[in-house]
Amino acid sequence: MSSLVSQITMFNGEVLFRQSQPAKHFYLVQSGMVMVLDQSGRTIIRYYEADQMFGLPEVLAGIDWPHTVIAYGKTVVKIFAADIVFDRMEHMPHAHQQFINQMAHLSI
Repeated sequence: MSSLVSQITMFNGEVLFRQSQPAKHFYLVQSGMVMVLDQSGRTIIRYYEADQMFGLPEVLAGIDWPHTVIAYGKTVVKIFAADIVFDRMEHMPHAHQQFINQMAHLSI
């Protein structure tokens, strides 16, 4: 399981992922903040702060990231590999599988 979860410390302006990269991980901000930039990379369209998770709908949908995400100040992010969800989906109750399928239709 440890290879499926990791943690990084990012510094102001450091890129977590860029638009068009495959969404293979989802994230939990443990401290600090990240900014989601529009497709031009110049406008902030959303912030995620400590205790907020993001990226799961994109991972479930198997799409490329539609935006770039960068750190705002010093930020600690926990990274979860997509396999955490995919390896367990077949063992989930049907209602949970349906919920996850619905989440796949939501994205940043």
